Amino acid sequence: MRDFVFFPLAALLAGGMIWLSIMPAFGAKPSGPVTGDGVNYDRIEVSGDMLYKVIAGGDLRTEVQTTPEGEKQLFLEVEAGALADGVEYGPHFRLAADIETQFSGRRIRVTVSAQPAEAKGAEQLLINYSAGRVGESGWETFDLGQQNLDVAFEYTVPQIQGDQASDYLGIRPVVPDGVRGVLISKIVLERLPD
Repeated sequence: MRDFVFFPLAALLAGGMIWLSIMPAFGAKPSGPVTGDGVNYDRIEVSGDMLYKVIAGGDLRTEVQTTPEGEKQLFLEVEAGALADGVEYGPHFRLAADIETQFSGRRIRVTVSAQPAEAKGAEQLLINYSAGRVGESGWETFDLGQQNLDVAFEYTVPQIQGDQASDYLGIRPVVPDGVRGVLISKIVLERLPD
């Protein structure tokens, strides 16, 4: 094969291989712990595509849906008795080490924008901030209205002791019987001033 044919074919083949190797990254959804920007930790917002970072952590249905207005919402649907009590055994997301360090020993406010699902909607929502083995807020219970509603609580995150803990935020609908669902449009973590 002559050089003027070989080298263009080799370049075309190499380019095709590179394209095929990076193609799966297009359209990939965010995953892994929620992290800060390295500068401002006073307000961390989980919304839009960041809602894909919520892990099911149990036997339930989770799905990020797009509203007719183009906004993302996290749909959680749980059957009664399907989830264990621990934060990581239900819908939750992990906070990266940078946020754990910035929140350690500080008072924070957790705000969740939620509403009952259209079918079999939950009337209440449970939220729990866990700092791993050093403590947690416990499950805070909030009543939901028919429209999107912001529910919030404040919590002083325990000081990190020894090796870094794994901080989680757990969110789940209250399910007295049958199946209940909730739609979450935004989760905000705010570090409050001293």
